[in-house]
Formats: sequence, structure tokens, C-alpha cells
Amino acid sequence: MKVIHRTDNLLMIEDRPWFIGILMIVMALVFAFGGMAILASGEIFGGVMMLLIGVGVPLLIGALMVQRVRLTFDRSAGTVTRTRRSVLGLTQTMHRLDRLDRARVGVSTDSDGTTYRMELDLRDPPEMLPFTTYHTSGKRPEEMAQAVNDWLLGGT
Repeated sequence: MKVIHRTDNLLMIEDRPWFIGILMIVMALVFAFGGMAILASGEIFGGVMMLLIGVGVPLLIGALMVQRVRLTFDRSAGTVTRTRRSVLGLTQTMHRLDRLDRARVGVSTDSDGTTYRMELDLRDPPEMLPFTTYHTSGKRPEEMAQAVNDWLLGGT
């Protein structure tokens, strides 16, 4: 999650979840090698099942969870655009910039601890637009919310 472009008229923030994508590929490869080893030992059914499930599940999780998300705040066009790209395609939602009240940090607490994500507060009608579908640890959501709020106030 980082600011990729900032001028007086344009602010672009992007999230590229490289870690989970690489993790899913590594998991799929480990299960693929394991399935091939089982096949090589003569266990056809076990090897095929290991390949189908062991490779299929991480690839499916990767396809569903790994999304590149970009928020584009454009003063000249008067819009806020949220673009999500994944292997399943492109989704784009657009809102008027004058509906944007502020950016804030959403908090989620459970037995594993506290995690955060940046959210946009829209008005007329009231709506909350999350930057990502997931919460994360660290200070990046707070830094991104501050960057948006500073840009809204006219600072670059």
C-alpha cells in the first residue's frame, strides 16, 4: 500500500499484495512436487488427488484474494475512482469527489490482535468505501489515510 502519484490535482494510492500471491504460488509448487513424487512411487490415485487439491486450492485462493486495488482522486474531473484488478477481471467504481468527507482508519480486533485498513467516508447518502477487502497490521493504513486527508485539504 503506497502513494504512487501525488500532485495538486491528482492523488493515486495503490495496494499490490505481492506476499500472498507469492505464498500461494510456492504452496502450489510444493504440492505439485509432492503429487509428482507420489505419482512416481506408483500411487496414481493419491498423486492425482494431491495434484488436484494441493495445487487447485492455493491457486483458487490466489485468484480470489490477490487483487491490485488503486484509488484515484482527481480534482479536475471531480471524481474518486476505485479500481480492482485480479485474474478474474477488472472492477471499477466511481464516486463524486464532493461526496468524500474524509479518509479514516477502520479497526478490526479479534483473538489474534488488532488490524487496520483505510476507509473513505462518503456523504449524501452516507457510505463507507473500504480501500481493501482485508485488514492488515502496521501503520500503512494510517499513513494512507493521512495522505488522502492532506491532499483533500489542498496539500500535496
